[in-house]
Amino acid sequence: MDLDPHIIELIGRYLGAGVALGFGGIGAAVGMGLAAGNADEGIMRQPETQSQMVRTMLIGQAVGGSPSIFALVIGLMILFVPSASLSGTETTMVAGLIAAGIAIGLGCFGSGLGCGWPAAAGCSGVARNPRHASRITQAMIIGQAVAQSPSIFAAVIALVLLFVNFAPGAAEWAIVGIAIGAGIAMGAGGLGPGLGSGVTAGGAISGLSLWPQTYGTTVRTMLIGQAVAQTPAIFGLLIAFIMMFAMQDIGDGIIGFARAVAAGVAVGFGGIGPGIGSGIAAERGCSASAARPRIEALVLRTMLIGQAVSQSTAIYSLIIALIILYVL
Repeated sequence: MDLDPHIIELIGRYLGAGVALGFGGIGAAVGMGLAAGNADEGIMRQPETQSQMVRTMLIGQAVGGSPSIFALVIGLMILFVPSASLSGTETTMVAGLIAAGIAIGLGCFGSGLGCGWPAAAGCSGVARNPRHASRITQAMIIGQAVAQSPSIFAAVIALVLLFVNFAPGAAEWAIVGIAIGAGIAMGAGGLGPGLGSGVTAGGAISGLSLWPQTYGTTVRTMLIGQAVAQTPAIFGLLIAFIMMFAMQDIGDGIIGFARAVAAGVAVGFGGIGPGIGSGIAAERGCSASAARPRIEALVLRTMLIGQAVSQSTAIYSLIIALIILYVL
């Protein structure tokens, strides 16, 4: 059945926006609920901290809701940006609309959920140690900001997919595969690191609430652990850019389509586990660093070794993606 080009474009817009907001809103909503739940529990234990608790909760929820706002903005752009502003042929334009939704939806899922961990830990920490509420809240905001990095990467890729003419000279269905593959690479590749970075921050803030005098040491360990946990998201970003701008000879027809999508799936979904695993290792490292600041160097060294090993599968996934793109 032949469809009107306008109908095909609408299908792409509807699917792209639906995926963007459908997945992009899940993580932020759950994360904000975690913060509220811990705030309620904290007020039950320390009712006199109610005003501080509500303030910390609302700040944590406001920052943690940012990924869903990114998804909303990209979703609205997918729906309402004029066709003349979009790139490519009718088929590749529709692929770009759907791929942009995949990138921002999955990328914001992980970051939104990850932001819930430090917000929840911050609320519990204020109840535990209200005298240091400002310091706990400050660390919470820093941890949440880093956890949002994958959603920012995803927003960049989504905008590129919408507006930039990529892979000049590639066949049409190869470009479709490149668009979908890039969306999966960045979206799924950002899911694990966003969550892992949030888990890391949660451990640091829990430690600070017990040992606030270790603020500098614990925040330093948190930032190092979060940086390592972000590695799979950077791999996803790298593969997405390689496919969009450097894969003119990826192949014709279904072969080019399959190669591009397979590379995106490999590096994207392959990064979920390492991102979360690295976050768990860093969470324990932050807690240990807060409890025993004198042995921070030993804790940090052990944490980094553990994170490096847990990242090995992300490296394997990157290798497979590069082999698919350049060797086979």
